[in-house]
Amino acid sequence: MASRRATPLRHQPRRNRDWRPFFQGALIVLAGCLVYANSLAGPFLFDDQRAILDNPTIRHLWPLTDALRPPAQSPMAGRPLANLSLAINFAVGQLQVTGYHAWNVVTHLLVALTLFGLLRRLLSSLPTGASGRHPGDNVAAACALIWVVHPLTTEAVNYLTQRTESMAALFCLLTLYGAVRAQESLHRAAWIAAAAAFQLCGVATKESAAIAPLLVVLVDRTHVYSSWRAAFRARWTLYAALAVGWVVTAALARDTPFFRADGFEIQVSRWTYLLNQAPIVLRYLRLSIWPSDLLFDYGVATPLTWRDAWPSALVVVALLTTTAALLARAPRTGFWFAWFFLTLAPASSVVPIPTEVGAERRMYLPLMAVVVLAVVGVCRGGQPVAAALTRFGGRWARPRAWRWIAATGLALIIVGLSIATIRRNLEYRSGLSMWQTVVERRPNPRAHTALALQLRDAGRDDEALAHLRIAAPDWPDARLALGSALRERGQFAPAIEQLREYIRLRPRSRDALAARTELASALAGYGDTAAAVAEQRGVVALAPQSAGGRLALADLLFSTRDFMGAAAAYREYLRVAPVTLPVLLRLGLALTGSGETGAAIEIFRRALDVEPRSIIARQALLDALRREQRFPELETEARVTLELDPNDARAQNLLGMALASQQRIAEAIEAFGEAVRLDPGLDEARQNLDRARRRLGRNRLPERTP
Repeated sequence: MASRRATPLRHQPRRNRDWRPFFQGALIVLAGCLVYANSLAGPFLFDDQRAILDNPTIRHLWPLTDALRPPAQSPMAGRPLANLSLAINFAVGQLQVTGYHAWNVVTHLLVALTLFGLLRRLLSSLPTGASGRHPGDNVAAACALIWVVHPLTTEAVNYLTQRTESMAALFCLLTLYGAVRAQESLHRAAWIAAAAAFQLCGVATKESAAIAPLLVVLVDRTHVYSSWRAAFRARWTLYAALAVGWVVTAALARDTPFFRADGFEIQVSRWTYLLNQAPIVLRYLRLSIWPSDLLFDYGVATPLTWRDAWPSALVVVALLTTTAALLARAPRTGFWFAWFFLTLAPASSVVPIPTEVGAERRMYLPLMAVVVLAVVGVCRGGQPVAAALTRFGGRWARPRAWRWIAATGLALIIVGLSIATIRRNLEYRSGLSMWQTVVERRPNPRAHTALALQLRDAGRDDEALAHLRIAAPDWPDARLALGSALRERGQFAPAIEQLREYIRLRPRSRDALAARTELASALAGYGDTAAAVAEQRGVVALAPQSAGGRLALADLLFSTRDFMGAAAAYREYLRVAPVTLPVLLRLGLALTGSGETGAAIEIFRRALDVEPRSIIARQALLDALRREQRFPELETEARVTLELDPNDARAQNLLGMALASQQRIAEAIEAFGEAVRLDPGLDEARQNLDRARRRLGRNRLPERTP
C-alpha cells in the first residue's frame, strides 16, 4: 500500500513580505528582558559552588580541551558544552555573577524565539478564522509569550548551574526546527546536517537532550505521514544522523553519577522513586496553571507505598491513556500530550535521581506542551461561542471585538505571570531568602541544613544550630555541619559524636576526609591528642596527594608541641603543594622548637625570598639568629628590618644586643635607648640598657682621676 502524506508543514508563499512575525519576535524578547531585568544580581547557589567556584577546568579558556573536560562526578560531568559556556563566562568576567546571569537570560530568550519559530509551522493546521487570516502566527506568539514569562521557568534561568537545562532545551528545539525545515525546504541536506549538529550539541550539554530524535519521529508521524513505516521510509537518513547523538550520550555518560553503581551517596529503589513521581507530576501540572509557592528544593525521595500514591498514580495513568487515544484519533493534539510525557520522562520515571525527587526546572520543556494545549484549546473552544453570539448580532459579536477581547485576556494573563516571575526573581537575590522559602513551603532536612549554613554566614549562629539539630536525625550532611559548629564552640564531646556518626553513614562521601579532619581537631580539643593524630594520619594515608590533609596533620602535630613530627609533616606538605609564606614560617618555628635552629634560619630566609617585606618572617629570623649567637648576621638583618619599620622596638633591642656582643657598647646603648623610647614597656630593652651603661662605666673607670 502506498504511503499517504498529510498536509506538509510549510507556509504558503506570500506576495508581500509579512513583517508581523518580526514584531512578534521582538515583543517576546522585550517581555523576557523586562521580567528578568531584576535577576542579574543573584548569588551563586548550591551546586554553583562545585560547578563554578571549585571547578578548575573553567579557569582557562585555551586550550579548549581543558574546558571541554569537566571534572567527573560533578554537576558538569558529561556536559562539556555547558562547562565550556562557564569557561567563557570566567574568561570574560572571572567570578562576576552578572555575566553568568546574562548568559542564562539570553539563552532563555533564544529558546522562546526558537519555540515561536517551531510553533509557526506545527500550528499551521489551525482552521482559518472568520476574518480569513490564518491564526497560526498569533497563536504561536501567544504561546511563546506566555512561556517566556512563566514563573515555572525561573529556576532554569536564575540557578546558574541549570543553564544545562535551558541550553539543552535550545538545542532540542533547534533539532526539531531543522528537521521540520528539512521536510519543506529545497535545501534538504543542509537542514538535515544542521539538525544532526544541533542534536550533538544538545547531548553534549545535558543527557536529557537525547529525547530529541523521538520528538522528531513523533512530529513526522503526527503531522506529516500516515504511518510509522512511511515516516521511516522517507526520513531514514535524518533519523540515522540524529541517532549518532545517542552514541555520544553513551560515551559522555561514563563521567556522570547516573550510570555508576556508586554514583550517589543515597540509594533509592526505582519503584520508590516512581511512586514519588506521581504526586509531583500533578504538582507540576498545578504549577503550570497556578504558579504559586514555587520551590527551589524538593528534597529526596520519601518511602511511599502504593496506598500513599495510588490516587495520583491513577490520574497520571488516565493522562497516559488519553495520550495514547489521542495519538490514534487526533494525532496533532496527541503529539503535545506525548511531548509532555516524553520530555519529562528522563528525570521523572524509573531512572532514580536519589538526590532530588523533584525539580521545577524539569518542566522547562514540558511546560511548552501545557501552554500550547491551553492556548489552542481556548482558541478552538472560543470559535463555537463566537459563532453562536454572531447569530444574535450586536457589536460585541463582531470579529474585531472578539479579537480585542482575546488580546485583552492574553495581556492580563501575561501581566499576571510577569509579576509572579519578577517576585520569584527577588527570592533568588540571596541564598538566605531562597532557603527560607523552601523551609516555609516544603521543609525537608536538606533545606534546614542549607538554611543553617546561610544563617551561620550571616552571624546568626544560634538559629543555625537550631536548624542543624532539626535536620541531623534525618540528613547525615547536617551532622557534619553540626559537628563542625559544635567544635568551633568548644563543645568537643557532642561534636565528636556527630562527626563519627556522619563518617559511619557517609563513608564514601566526597566530604568524608574533611569530616575526619574535623574529627581530629575535635579530638585534639577534647584532649585526646593520640587519637587526634591517629585520625589525621589515617586521612593522609587514604589521600596521600591531598595537600590539605598533610597540612592539617602538620598543624595538629605543631599544636601538640611535637615539633619534630610537625617539621617532617610540613616538609611533606611542601613536597606536594606550592610554597607559601605561612607554611614556611610554621616549618621554621617547628624546626626551632625541635632544636634545629640552623635549619630554621635557612627556612626563614626562604620565607623572605617569598615575601621580602614580611615583618613576621624577619622577626622570626632575628630570634633564630639571636639563639644561634650569629651576631654579625643579626646586626645586618636588624638594620634591614628597621629600614622597613623604623618603629620596631624589638628590632632595635636585638640590634643593640648584636652591637654589645661585638663590644660596640656606645652604639648598643644608643640602640637600647631607642628601643625604650619606642616601647617604654619593653622590660628586656630597659634591662639591656642598664647593663650596657654599667659595662661602659666599668670600662672607663681606670681613666678617672683619684
